[in-house]
Amino acid sequence: MKILAIDTSTASGSIALLEDDRLIAELTTCSQKTHAERLLPSIKGLLEGADARIEEIDCFAVTKGPGSFTGLRIGLSTVKGLAWSLHKPVIGVSTLEALAMNIPYADKPICPILDARKKEVYAGIYRCDGNRLERIMDDKAIKPAVLLENIKEPTIFIGSGIDVIFNSEPRTPNPKLVFAPSHLWLIRAVNIGLLAWKKFKGGEVDTPEAVGLNYLRPSEAELKIKKGSGQG
Repeated sequence: MKILAIDTSTASGSIALLEDDRLIAELTTCSQKTHAERLLPSIKGLLEGADARIEEIDCFAVTKGPGSFTGLRIGLSTVKGLAWSLHKPVIGVSTLEALAMNIPYADKPICPILDARKKEVYAGIYRCDGNRLERIMDDKAIKPAVLLENIKEPTIFIGSGIDVIFNSEPRTPNPKLVFAPSHLWLIRAVNIGLLAWKKFKGGEVDTPEAVGLNYLRPSEAELKIKKGSGQG
């Protein structure tokens, strides 16, 4: 089964083509161009480089959040359009779970962490169990100080949210905090594809109409609407 996996949840972007759980091609970039500008041309280039056609894709995989609201919407709308036109299924996966997979077979819990703005981070805590991840703490938007209170044992932090924590917290030596090198902080679409493959085998598949995003908190537009209606 051919899977096209896409991530647009952060400023970087990643696309991968897999055959079941085997990587065929992957493109991960940091660019000044927006996802709206570069996503479709990147998909076209990746498929051409792999000598594949979009019609050969059996399933589309996409990060469903958390992350940039605008980036997530661009990725999902693109995947929905492609999947709907080709009558193919879609599988959404956690951005943070995909990021945690950058450190396979870790002997410590992994805390993937992204900048959520408003002095918060998006974070979860995972533990490796053989070749799969077990979720210890659900993905959430959280204050850095509260997150650090939840760290009870040596834990590997990975992701751009590391900078957010230590702009607000003094970076004093702490044996419970282990930091992955920054070259591992980018989200890779191959991990999204691998998670999607496992979900597919377990029957966790959506139609393009059914798959949705997990922002973990309301968008600014939703908050303004709620405030204008007098709710809250």
